[in-house]
Amino acid sequence: MRKYSLSYLMSRSFKGFSRNGLMSIASILILTSCLLVSGSFGLIIYNLYVNLNSLNELNEIVCMCNYEKLPDEQYDDLYNRLTALPNVTKVDFTSREQALVNMREKYAQHPQVLDRFNEENNPFFEIYTISYTGSDQDAVNLLFTLRNKNEFPEFRTVEDKLETANTLEQLKNTILWIFGAFMFILVFISVIIIMNTVRMAISSRSEEIEIMRYIGATGWFISFPFMIESLFTGLVSAVIAFVLQFLTYNYMFNMLSSGAASSGIITIVPFSELWPYVVIGFLALSFLTCYIGSKISLSKHIKV
Repeated sequence: MRKYSLSYLMSRSFKGFSRNGLMSIASILILTSCLLVSGSFGLIIYNLYVNLNSLNELNEIVCMCNYEKLPDEQYDDLYNRLTALPNVTKVDFTSREQALVNMREKYAQHPQVLDRFNEENNPFFEIYTISYTGSDQDAVNLLFTLRNKNEFPEFRTVEDKLETANTLEQLKNTILWIFGAFMFILVFISVIIIMNTVRMAISSRSEEIEIMRYIGATGWFISFPFMIESLFTGLVSAVIAFVLQFLTYNYMFNMLSSGAASSGIITIVPFSELWPYVVIGFLALSFLTCYIGSKISLSKHIKV
């Protein structure tokens, strides 16, 4: 057979796509559904990771000062002594005035709760919040030092969240492993479904392939339009899935942002930060599965 131009082979691909409209639409719908389910589950896992990862903030020790206000010159000295301690990474100071402001903001919807408090009648203490790194034993040693009245007589109480942090860290790892396993299974099932769909679409045209072989068409001449047609199906599916993912995610984002997320209970990552990864994931999954499905199906009919 004589050589044909690339434009001719491409035109054959799109003609085949339109000629087998019902099967093409079915393939797009199935592929879009699998991508949407996989993408949604992946976004849920990522948001879950972000929220669980915020538990690292529990690696803090809260030191509450005595009620008597310290002399101004002692604040810098106390801050320097705290930052010099082993494994201390950050020290934040909250004055009693700022603590009152923070509580007013927190309970802005119920201002009457704090109406009777002011600068002269302030029930809050000055607080040093210490962030640290290291092992559990390092944290215990740091706690022992901070609770030593001989070294830090300025502190009334010293509270830590070590036990809670360890429990929640174990919970975080367990949840992420479970969700990760479900995600792997879901993607694997989606890949199998997509590959079988592509194979069915090509197998339905096995008679067309056999006729082309009988009249002397080369394997490349036969397979190229089918491969392009399959990849085009993947591209269309990825675009549709991305649009649907964008709409559904933003709907959920707006709904949750007006509720729990607005009060700081949970964090929802905006889609503007995630869309590049969604695009790459959809394109990679759709192209790879369509290519493999086409290869497997075509190999049964021609020697590619």
